[in-house]
Amino acid sequence: MNVERVKKTGAVRRLWEWWKRVGKRIGDFQARVLLSFFYYTVFAPFAIAVRWVSDPLAIKDGAPRGWQLKREGEASPTERATRQF
Repeated sequence: MNVERVKKTGAVRRLWEWWKRVGKRIGDFQARVLLSFFYYTVFAPFAIAVRWVSDPLAIKDGAPRGWQLKREGEASPTERATRQF
């Protein structure tokens, strides 16, 4: 009886090891598909839209040029450092 149990345990263990290898391959493929889908349907169009709308270097027509004056009412660097949020 004990020998049969060991044989079943060995077969189950081999089956489990095989399933882990197969499951990893399935998971890797699924991750590639889902992440590619997310990239091309959500992230890339959002990045393109932000790039068209934003102007961080102020190079578009009508953007203020040169040095910008600091707005009044901003706290000192020490006060900003102590205020985390």
